Amino acid sequence: VSTQSTGIVTHLTTMSGRPTWKPALGGSSQGGNRVHAPSQQYSSRDLPGHTKLKTRQSGQNTKDEVQKRNLKEELEEKEKSHFKTSGKAIEYQKRETKETEREKEKKIDADDSDSDESNSDSDREAETNGENEEHNDNQEDKKKEKSDSEDSNSDDDDDEAELLRELEKIKKERAAEALRKELENKAKEEEEKTQSILHSNPLLTADDSVVKRKWYDDVVFKNQARSEPVTKKRFINDTIRNDFHRKFLDKYIQ
Repeated sequence: VSTQSTGIVTHLTTMSGRPTWKPALGGSSQGGNRVHAPSQQYSSRDLPGHTKLKTRQSGQNTKDEVQKRNLKEELEEKEKSHFKTSGKAIEYQKRETKETEREKEKKIDADDSDSDESNSDSDREAETNGENEEHNDNQEDKKKEKSDSEDSNSDDDDDEAELLRELEKIKKERAAEALRKELENKAKEEEEKTQSILHSNPLLTADDSVVKRKWYDDVVFKNQARSEPVTKKRFINDTIRNDFHRKFLDKYIQ
């Protein structure tokens, strides 16, 4: 909405974006008592928008285009161009040589694995025979170790019993020392309490201790406000007869 006055055009804008087709009214129609007929007018902002999804067009990396491309070769070409422009072509060549050597080693290992499988059958038979012999030898060694371990276990049991006895003695000694310390601490605390009680009360102390006096006991001018008469405050709702007016006259006029 625009209004023109004195040649100046001013635009009046509302706070809400949508137009008000049914403005509020007072009186009898207030409170929703009006009956509205369905209006045939509608705002352009109420229309549906963006009803279709955007799809990739030709030249915008569609599925078919991406499947036809060899992305690995493109990446390698970009790396080559980057290293050439940045002055790191030698490093790139070294990396390529390392990769080719790794590929060759993988191929050689694959060929060797096929030849090793044929030789593995004959080796397995020899290994099984050797394992059986080792198993028999191990059983004989275990029997000898059992006999030796039984003799050593008897000696170990005696040593453990002696160690346990020594531990019990040490524990008893420590418990006795802890009790003795507790009793000593309790006796000291009781003595300190009795001494503090005696010294805190000046009547029970010796004659040498004197009760401290206050610093203003011997002052000449002391408690002089007690002799002054006490004047009670009163309220008089009159500016001429109240106490403040009378003090003012006595001080500045008379």
